[in-house]
Amino acid sequence: MAILFTVIGLSVLILVHELGHFLAAKFFKVRVDEFGFGFPPRLFARAHGETTYSVNALLFGGFVKIHGMGEETEEHPRSFSAQRLWRRVSIVVAGVLANLIAGWLALSLVFMVGAPPHLMLTGVAPDSPAAAAGLARGDVVAEVRAGDRVLRDPVGADDFIAAVGDAVRQGAPVAVVTGVGKETREVSLAPREAPPEGEGPLGVSLTEVGVPRTSLLEGFGKGAEESWILLKLIAGGFVNFFASVFQRPEVLKEVAGPVGVVAAAAQAGSLGFAYLLHFLGLISINLVVLNLIPFPALDGGQVLFLLIEKLKGSPIPVKFERIVNAAGFVFLLLLMVLVTVQDVGRL
Repeated sequence: MAILFTVIGLSVLILVHELGHFLAAKFFKVRVDEFGFGFPPRLFARAHGETTYSVNALLFGGFVKIHGMGEETEEHPRSFSAQRLWRRVSIVVAGVLANLIAGWLALSLVFMVGAPPHLMLTGVAPDSPAAAAGLARGDVVAEVRAGDRVLRDPVGADDFIAAVGDAVRQGAPVAVVTGVGKETREVSLAPREAPPEGEGPLGVSLTEVGVPRTSLLEGFGKGAEESWILLKLIAGGFVNFFASVFQRPEVLKEVAGPVGVVAAAAQAGSLGFAYLLHFLGLISINLVVLNLIPFPALDGGQVLFLLIEKLKGSPIPVKFERIVNAAGFVFLLLLMVLVTVQDVGRL
């Protein structure tokens, strides 16, 4: 069920992005030929005014066809290409703005409803008792039995460390139950008396997750604060990635594709609705930064074309723009296939 809600959530984020372009075009009275839910082949459609609204067979995301945008059409005073530069830029970046608002609302709602506390593994050292037992990053600790101590979810990090310390002194094993709800798994570990420097007896690093419930107004404020923090972190991550990818191609192995994103979101969803909502908010903010990259086939690339047009004083040939965007799309598609293969290999 978590995977289903994840796919629906990701589809909504894509649809929201296209809705941003659509609403901006309508606001500036630019002609919109079609707004589609999902992708062709078309199942059915209905025309309302000059716009066709369609439902398509591939029920994921959506698209908008704005007259004169990325295609050769007859001159029309309400086409995209006939608009002033600032209007065209506004329509292009409206999708990004829609994702930013969606991310902010999702994160705000997380603070309003709260997220239950859990203890999560953030790392497992190689060749450690935890690694040998099959524990992994992202596992949620549901129960710990160490010597005469029994800890149950929510387990505090300090209590966990103290219980493992007691087990070391008593020479007793540590039983760790991971998972949430009915899907749990129990492993038994022998803690090390003299672990390597920087590692504990079990070889795990931990963090306490959870969000205290706030009021409505405070939730909106904290949602905005969290959105700003994520924007800076994600933008910095993209800068570091592009700065190092040509020097260290192995960083591509750290990139997650669609399968990895769905798997991570499903894991978040298994902790509860608030955790899934937080993850979708994170993805929405991620889409903001991604689409602002000045690369063909992305909104940032479209803005770059418009700025070049302004500098050269004449429009860029539509045929050339389409070829460049098609090449960019093929590159992104190949990259997605590559990281998807990596995702499947990690499963």
